[in-house]
Amino acid sequence: GRTGRNFAAGMTGGLAFVYDESGAFAAVQCNRASVALEGVGEDAALLRDLIERHAEATQSPRARWLLDHWEANVGRFVKVFPHEYRRVL
Repeated sequence: GRTGRNFAAGMTGGLAFVYDESGAFAAVQCNRASVALEGVGEDAALLRDLIERHAEATQSPRARWLLDHWEANVGRFVKVFPHEYRRVL
């Protein structure tokens, strides 16, 4: 689904992967005070696995579409990485 205007506000742990179809996530929808935004990079296999498991469990047509068009879409995902979580790692 879509994100609101204040995504990641106060986020201190875990990772989030956001499909940024419009390209507006970083500028408009994300509160970047406590997080860094990165490309998916080496986590592409993890992300694909998560989407595959979601597709299998929910029969989501959107997840299936993303998987069917993976090469064209993987670059549109943004990894949201909290500064605090990075320090712990």
